[in-house]
Formats: sequence, structure tokens, C-alpha cells
Amino acid sequence: MNGSDENARDGNATAVTPLHDRSATGDDAVDEALTRLATLDGAPLAQHVAVFDAVHAALQDRLADTEG
Repeated sequence: MNGSDENARDGNATAVTPLHDRSATGDDAVDEALTRLATLDGAPLAQHVAVFDAVHAALQDRLADTEG
């Protein structure tokens, strides 16, 4: 059983909003990253890792910008 199944069983499930249904965050870099993740819906699994890596790097860069 995965974590989300356990949470649902325990009554601790959290609502998940599909990426394509999300409102803008107000931060262009974050919005672009979320948009990029939304393109994975229906994409071959082999493409996911490259997109995850790119999004992770973009979000790290954005976080570094806010810290310095």
C-alpha cells in the first residue's frame, strides 16, 4: 500500500489539484515550472526524468534568487 492509500484509509487524505487546474502563483518561474510538469500528462515515462530534473533545477535557481 502506498502512502496516499494509507492516508485515505486513515482519513488524512489531502486534496490534490491537477496541475492544469491550478491558479497562477504570481511567480513566473514557479508558474513556468508547474506548466512544464503539466505537460507530462500522457507523455511517455521515459520523458519524465528529464522534465523532473529541469523543473527541479529551475525551482532551485528561483529559491536561490530569493535568498540572495
